[in-house]
Parts: sequence; structure tokens; C-alpha cells
Amino acid sequence: MPSSSPIKIFVVTVRHFVDRHAHIENLAAKFGFDFQYVLKFDADSLSEADMSSVSTHLSPKSASNVLKHIEAQRMFVDRSDSGNVALILEDDVVLFEDFFERLDVVLARANQLSPGFLVFLGGADNKIDKRFLLMSENELVESPITTAEAYLVDRFGCEQRLQWVKEHTLTKQADHQIKQIDSDLGLRQYRVVKAMATQGSITGMFETALDGSRAKRSVVYLKVKFKWNKLRRQALPRFLFRLGRFFAR
Repeated sequence: MPSSSPIKIFVVTVRHFVDRHAHIENLAAKFGFDFQYVLKFDADSLSEADMSSVSTHLSPKSASNVLKHIEAQRMFVDRSDSGNVALILEDDVVLFEDFFERLDVVLARANQLSPGFLVFLGGADNKIDKRFLLMSENELVESPITTAEAYLVDRFGCEQRLQWVKEHTLTKQADHQIKQIDSDLGLRQYRVVKAMATQGSITGMFETALDGSRAKRSVVYLKVKFKWNKLRRQALPRFLFRLGRFFAR
């Protein structure tokens, strides 16, 4: 891993997703980082004991996904050499070219936060509000996670979430569940002003494993929709904001 970003990286995946494994391993070779797969809790091997902490309303795939995200945090906490902050990725994550260069800056900002945080690094096609227009790209805005392709967590926050899981039933998919847990615990979630990553299943790179409505769409449709959402939700608001500032001089 880049020596300037010494944090542990955990990748949520499924054992038979060999195309996604190749994708992650290509990213690791390209950017020069080490990582650990989260392979426990595959949907086709969930036991009664595994499902005892999960609502019966969740499909096996959704149950698998949320259990894997919790397991990633457990693996981080259980490792004595893993430092104070970890990076959790999903196996279809697309890391932008400047990801690790910016990660150094974002980590420095995250380390100034109160213990018990989550910093969402994705959301390239999410809506943004005025706060995102006023701040520089590496600053952190308090805002909940919307998807779970790439996020930072600290040790204290993970310990709190793991305790919550011991006392509650998991009822939602990973991003929604983590949002609820942190709300219940009073843990703060942040987004980096300019996204550093996105999901390959949103861009059409991979077939989605969880979103049934997206699975019905063609690759071309997904690519166009992603670019359109990026344009209307982020690029256009930023352009109009800069234009307004220029004429207000």
C-alpha cells in the first residue's frame, strides 16, 4: 500500500465473484496497496446461527451484504496491528485516479474528528447542497452515507457498532443499516466534498448483486444514467455556483 497512507483495507466480496476479485486485484496492482477480503457470510452458506441476528424480511443476499460489512469492522477491531482508522471497500468499487493522493489529506482531517466517525468517500452521482459548493474538495461535510462502496471508520466507532449488533436485529441493507446504527449511537457520519470513488454496478461495469430494478437495465442505460446524474446533481450546480460568483464580483 502507498507508504503515506498506512491504514488497513478490507474488501467486502463473495467467494465466487471472480470477475470482481480480478478488478480489485488490478486496482491493488495499479495503486500499490494491500488488502484483505471479507469472505465470511456468503449468501449460499449462511447458517441458522448467522441468520439469528438478521430479520427474516431480508433476502439472503441482503443479509449476506450487511453481515459482511459488520464482519469487516470486526476484523479491523480484532487486529492489534490495524491502527485507528480502516478503509472498507466493496468489490465493485471504482477508485478515481487521485484516490490515494487525496486520501492522505482526508485522513488528516478525519483524525481531527471526535472518536466514533464514518467518512463516506463515494457518492459521485449523489445530490449536493450549498455546503459542498462552498468548501474545498477534501473537506468533510456532516452527511449520512448513501451507498457503501468506500468509507473510512475509526476503531472506537467500530467497537460501538459491534456492541449494538449484539443487542439488536439487523433489518436493512448495509448502507441503511449502518446509517441507522450510527444514528442510534450518536456517531457522526461525513462525506468528502468531492467523491473519490463510485460503484461499478451503478456505472454498468458490473451486474448488480442487490438492486433488482437496476438489474433489469442495459449497460448503456446505466452508463448514461450515471453520467446524467453526475451532470445534473453535481457538475451543473458547481458550474452555476462558480458562474454566479464570477458575475457577483
